[in-house]
Amino acid sequence: MKKRIIIVVVLLLIAAGAAGGWWWWTTYGQDATAEDVLGGSGTIEAREVAVSSLIAGRIATAEAEEGAEVTSGTVLFTLDSELLQLQVTQADAGVRAAQAALDQARADKASTAEIARVQARLDQASAARQMADAQLGYATITAPMDGTIAKLTASLGENASPGKTLATLTDLSTLYVSIYIPETNIGEVTLGDMATITADSSETDFAGVVVYIASEAEFTPSNVETKEQRVKLVYEVRLEVDDAGDVLKPGMPVDVAF
Repeated sequence: MKKRIIIVVVLLLIAAGAAGGWWWWTTYGQDATAEDVLGGSGTIEAREVAVSSLIAGRIATAEAEEGAEVTSGTVLFTLDSELLQLQVTQADAGVRAAQAALDQARADKASTAEIARVQARLDQASAARQMADAQLGYATITAPMDGTIAKLTASLGENASPGKTLATLTDLSTLYVSIYIPETNIGEVTLGDMATITADSSETDFAGVVVYIASEAEFTPSNVETKEQRVKLVYEVRLEVDDAGDVLKPGMPVDVAF
């Protein structure tokens, strides 16, 4: 009977030890292993450019469509240019009048001072003509780069104003991901270092190259999961993703490991 009790106690001790070891491993062992791996988690980003108008005006045509791929120089919007055309016509008349006055002054053999004054008026009229041409050119709003129209915030008939975003272009040909490396490990990362990037939505591993390392430390951004991690000093490290194809998209969470 005592022998059976001893065996039972021993088995219970073994079970308790195994359970304790498993608890320690899941609580501390995995975390320690994870901390030994240099890297982090981030979100895929793409270069974005806001398209806006330099002048105020009513949108007369809107060629842009969300999701469309465009090249640099593609016309996205045009503004009502009737008033701008009139300004060009008026400036043309001013140039002609000033030129005629200069020709007449020379024909009359006017004084040097008088000819200089008339020449100055012609120069002023020519500058006004160039300004009118520039204003008319601003009525055509084009894509500043190759990319995809990610978002439209204006449509036909609306009024555009200087600085107001009409559309947002995204360059999907070059993708980035930013991670945050602890202050104690930042010395292990240098520009040009390669890393492996993985996403839950794909079984393919992608290569990334470090293109930016912050020069100053900051506290971990608030979107990091735990409070303990948020109070650590970290450095932002940005990587450019190579050959992402159509698999990785802006906003997609990924993991980075060096």
